[in-house]
This record gives sequence, structure tokens and C-alpha cells, in this order.
Amino acid sequence: MRNWMTPVIYTLIGLAVFFVGIQLFTNTTGFLTSIVMMIGIAALLYGAIYFFFLRRRGFGGGAGGTRNEMKKYKQAVKQSKQKYKQPTPAVKKNPLPKTQTKASSLGRKNRKRANGPQLRVIEGNKSKGKNRATF
Repeated sequence: MRNWMTPVIYTLIGLAVFFVGIQLFTNTTGFLTSIVMMIGIAALLYGAIYFFFLRRRGFGGGAGGTRNEMKKYKQAVKQSKQKYKQPTPAVKKNPLPKTQTKASSLGRKNRKRANGPQLRVIEGNKSKGKNRATF
């Protein structure tokens, strides 16, 4: 079935290119206006389909998801900010010279963390040790 379909398809594509070329040389303005109108109608159809159907499903790769997903995302951001307490950066002018600010920033680096990681030691079976010295 494919053996006789390929020449037919190539013939149709060749005829289309031939008649587009003839139309381009004989009636250029009509050809260009019809091309612009086809592109405009295609853009309007795509915009309508996207606006009414695809936008609500979350397609399109943009930042807009469904309303429920956005609520969950905003709640997660709020919890993360509360957990890590990220202050908003405030720009203040310091009357101190730059040499004093460098010295004070070095003192901050040596300070220990107040909240260390919460680690717990899990007791295992210690009687079953491996003797790595023997082969």
C-alpha cells in the first residue's frame, strides 16, 4: 500500500509548490493578503482554543496553573519563609568607613550556628562486628 502512496504524495506536494509559485508571480498582492489572512485566522483559532480549553488544564508552560495548585504553592512558599525567616533586604547607608565593615563581617563568620542539624544516633547491633583484618 505504501508503494503507490509515496509517488502520489510527492506529486501533490510538487503541484502545490508549482501553483504557489505561479500565484506568487501572477497575483502577488492577492497571494500575500491571503497568506496574511490565513495566518491571522490560525492565530485567532489557536488563541480561542488555548483560552477556553488548554489554559484551565495547566498546559502552555507558563506560571499559571490551576487555582488549587497556586494555593498550595503560595502556602508552601509562606511556610518556607516562616521556617527559614528570610528577611527582606533593606538598603541602609552606613556612616562607617569600609574598613570597619570588613572587620565586623570577619567576626560574624567565626560565630557558631545557633540551630544545628537535628541528628539522632540510631543504636544498632554492635555485637555483630566485622573483622576487616582477616581476608
